[in-house]
Amino acid sequence: MLEYESKKVLASRGVPIPRGELARTPNEAAYITEKLGGRSVLKIQIPHGQRGKAGGIKIVSSPEKAKLVAKELLSKTFYGYKPESLLVEEPINVKTEIYVGAIADRNVRSMTFISTAYGGMEVEEIAAEHPGSIEKRSVHPLMGMVPYIARVLAKNASINVPDKLRKIQKVILALWEVVKNYDAMMLETNPLAVTKDDRVLALDARIEVDDNALFRHKDLENRYYAVGNPREAEARKKGIAYVELEGAVGTMANGAGLAMATMDLVHTFRGKSANFCDVGGGASAERVSEALELVVSNPNIKVVLINTLCGITSCIDVAEGVRIVMQKGLIKVPVVVRMSGNRAEEGKKILGELGIKATEKAEEAVGHAIKLAR
Repeated sequence: MLEYESKKVLASRGVPIPRGELARTPNEAAYITEKLGGRSVLKIQIPHGQRGKAGGIKIVSSPEKAKLVAKELLSKTFYGYKPESLLVEEPINVKTEIYVGAIADRNVRSMTFISTAYGGMEVEEIAAEHPGSIEKRSVHPLMGMVPYIARVLAKNASINVPDKLRKIQKVILALWEVVKNYDAMMLETNPLAVTKDDRVLALDARIEVDDNALFRHKDLENRYYAVGNPREAEARKKGIAYVELEGAVGTMANGAGLAMATMDLVHTFRGKSANFCDVGGGASAERVSEALELVVSNPNIKVVLINTLCGITSCIDVAEGVRIVMQKGLIKVPVVVRMSGNRAEEGKKILGELGIKATEKAEEAVGHAIKLAR
């Protein structure tokens, strides 16, 4: 969820948040700033952290200034995202910042809640700088958050403001309600601030919902496609397993296990995969072409590595899928193919007509792809 959406959810559970509204135009930002008393904080709304470090959070001292700054923020790109809206909030005088959050812990099959008296920075930084300050407690999904666990977490977070223990405890109990009702895999209020006028406010909020549970949250499912990586969103619409990474070797395979093994081989040969992509078993030529189009649309790739071990899937369908994408003129980088199994010779013949020589050995194909990527 974006920040304003996360805060809306928290507020519905009783967590105090700063006064503010969403602005989609510079004029709206100026109007909201005037409503807030003439001063405000403008915050870009993108699905990425560390917005302040990128210059995406600005304090303005007048509606006129808000209009100018909003125009500038809405015209820029941050971490690859162009913001479509700004959260315009009241400025807050902070006395102390606290961190309270939770994350799904697969090792203990529970949500692990975390608190510390040091907020306003990434939790990894807190762990490095103040390792003894962090309190962790697991909350079993069937038991739920019990008051004594919330109190332990709140006591740890309120070391510098002991009189706010009960208010912080209420926030923690509310976070559990969000986890339970929204299928959250991660959420945090960072910072949860105690202000100079003695309020406890969630100055920032982040909630990540389990995308496997989106069918239970239709409002979030519709928004999922509009925010985030556009290739991942398109893949989800088409039912293709595609996850984007940061490497330069675009990969595609038929089967999740083979796709993972391909990524492992890329890593073994000291390369970095640009994505995970599984077309699935029994894929048609059209499905192969749709998946390959997603892979090659990533501007960061320098080579495409297709690893096919065909059983149910026909090598002819894989080759025809490649042909479809090549005929559209969408492939601008070298293509390396490992092809083995069902009708491999026919598939290799089709690829040969396209100028692509396929090999039967995965290691050979991966090694060649890594050389091309360099």
